[in-house]
Amino acid sequence: MSLKERIGTLFGSGRNRDEIISELEEILVLADISADLVMELIGRVRKKSGMIFNSDTFIRMLKEELLAVFAGTASGGLSLPPGKNVLMLVGINGSGKTTQVAKLGDYFQKRDRKVLFCASDTFRAAGSTQLSLWGDRLGIPVIGGSRGADPGSVVYNSLSSFQTRDYDLLIIDTAGRVQTRESLMRELGKLINIIQKFDPGQPAEVLLVVDATMGQNTLEQARKFREFSGLTGLILAKLDGSAKGGSVINIVHQMGLPVRFAGTGETEKDLEIFDHARFVEEIFIQ
Repeated sequence: MSLKERIGTLFGSGRNRDEIISELEEILVLADISADLVMELIGRVRKKSGMIFNSDTFIRMLKEELLAVFAGTASGGLSLPPGKNVLMLVGINGSGKTTQVAKLGDYFQKRDRKVLFCASDTFRAAGSTQLSLWGDRLGIPVIGGSRGADPGSVVYNSLSSFQTRDYDLLIIDTAGRVQTRESLMRELGKLINIIQKFDPGQPAEVLLVVDATMGQNTLEQARKFREFSGLTGLILAKLDGSAKGGSVINIVHQMGLPVRFAGTGETEKDLEIFDHARFVEEIFIQ
């Protein structure tokens, strides 16, 4: 049953207003919106709706409030300035970073950017290999290192090639790391420092790949990754099937970070510019 259908059924249940409100809060929390934000949203809807409190009115006003959460952030997509730019993707293990790197490579290559990949994930046995396979498929060169190699040296070597050769976009894939492992998080800071020694104005963007199937823990992930890597935006990955991705609303609300792209499948073409209006609509119909 979709969120819209659940809300409609609740309003038709004959319960009183307070009981409906309590159940609505639970329904929205189950959609991965944080309890604090749910209370804030419903409070504003109750104030605006006054005595008119039915399913259609509630849904319409709740959509308006959710859209307002996104109103303070930049629109989806990513416009890079002229010249050479560096993008870095970060995230936890299994979030889909390497696949999103490939998708971004395809996206920018089709927009006449000359792309180079950096496979700095030297922790996973197949970390560099996976990106190399994508590089072969897309015709994008990949600079990597052997398993266990220093990620900083891989980034340094990539930057050396990037600066001296005819590329204008370097996309860096990083190893997945749990935000509670501070030593691994500090390593991200070292990678940023290496990049800035080559160019103090880079990286142009540090994008956190958020798994749409995960719950409210993603907010804490985002806070930690911003602390150590200067996070600038989000990619919402795995936004297909039944995944609602409601947890990203908490990050946008609390941190004001823009959602740049949405990954909707496994191929390089399954990347869309994030459309927050469409995203809000789909939360209700899934």
